Amino acid sequence: MHWDLLIVEDDVPMADLLATLARDAGFSARTCHDVEHARTALAQRPPDALFTDLRLPDGDGVAIIQEALARSPEMPAVLITGFATIPDVVAAFRAGALDLLTKPFESDQIAQVLQRIDDLLQQQRRFDAALRRIELLDSDSPPLIAESQAMREVLDLCERVSHMDVPVLLQGETGTGKNLVARLIHDLSPRREGPWFPVNCGAVAASLAESELFGHEKGAFTGANERKRGLLELADRGTLFLDEINSASPEIQTRLLQFVQEQTLVRVGGQSPLSVDVRIVAASNQPLQAAVDEGAFRQDLFYRLNVFPITIPPLRERRADILPLARHFLAQARKRLGTHARQFSEPVRRALEGHNWPGNVRELENLVTRMAILCPGETIDPSLLPPELAPSTGNTALPVDLPPELTLAEVERIWIEQTLRRCNNNKTEAARRLGINPSTLHRKLRE
Repeated sequence: MHWDLLIVEDDVPMADLLATLARDAGFSARTCHDVEHARTALAQRPPDALFTDLRLPDGDGVAIIQEALARSPEMPAVLITGFATIPDVVAAFRAGALDLLTKPFESDQIAQVLQRIDDLLQQQRRFDAALRRIELLDSDSPPLIAESQAMREVLDLCERVSHMDVPVLLQGETGTGKNLVARLIHDLSPRREGPWFPVNCGAVAASLAESELFGHEKGAFTGANERKRGLLELADRGTLFLDEINSASPEIQTRLLQFVQEQTLVRVGGQSPLSVDVRIVAASNQPLQAAVDEGAFRQDLFYRLNVFPITIPPLRERRADILPLARHFLAQARKRLGTHARQFSEPVRRALEGHNWPGNVRELENLVTRMAILCPGETIDPSLLPPELAPSTGNTALPVDLPPELTLAEVERIWIEQTLRRCNNNKTEAARRLGINPSTLHRKLRE
């Protein structure tokens, strides 16, 4: 991005020269020629960096540096003077100046200082981004497992679009893994070394969404005690993932449309646009075209985001992924929670594969974790399944339509299994109802 440099210099040709050198170095530059206008510029739009002359018609540059750093303590400030004295140098550095340049100077001296400022600002941006990533990091995200053909096709689309710098729109039910697919696109792209920020548009209060995404200037509203960079600015040269974009307010949709079209933003309370380079990956848990048809989502924004749509299939349409995911979650529970369960019994595997999973991958993860916690041994059996997954038992009496070829031992096994289910796997109670000793029941279970 172009850092904003404010140059305070009463010598107009000198100010113009510094502005030209700054623009050549990739900065945007503003100039003013006295303390009064410098204070106005600082109040209206605090710059990213400051150059100021020491001697000004209505004051001195040290005071300007002090005022600038009171507003933005991280701002790099450089004092320029043709009359440097030891007290001046001491005063400049006590005020917080990054450097002091004496006139006359060479162009390469200015270039070196500007490069140092750019390095510091880039470091600060990465630091801010790292803090936000730590805040937003979801370390419990489920894995992106793709044993099914449907998910392999999704991964193929991700690989194809990752190197093309266009917006991507992910659509699919809640819990299908859209956040993981979005992260995969980022990790496969040339932006992989840049920032990655996910934000759930449905989880951010409407009153805060604008500031969260676009940032704000100090004093923009009550409680804005300092300037804040928004996620779009922090994601410069990286990727911003807008989850549940269908929940964005009309005001945010309008501002996002302008950003996607122009790649510029204006902080809340700001005046001048900032150029940033951000790739947008958006996701919706509802068909976005339907929202457009109903007037709930801007059609022009939909077309801007829908350059490369990818639909994430629900878990019921990728059944080959169910057991690999379940085994992963079981291993994860064993490692994280210290549970003992290591495998699923065959009836449980059939039940997992046969369920429709309305909550998709997240529902599967929660169920496996719960069963792992409740399992007393190494194998999860049907007694731990919730009612909606438990094998149907119908009438609790012994069924009368058993196949005639069953042996007595097989009938006994069926009756024991039904009794255990009715007792919620309480073996002592099951033995009492069966009229046998608990030791006999344990022996029969082993058999």
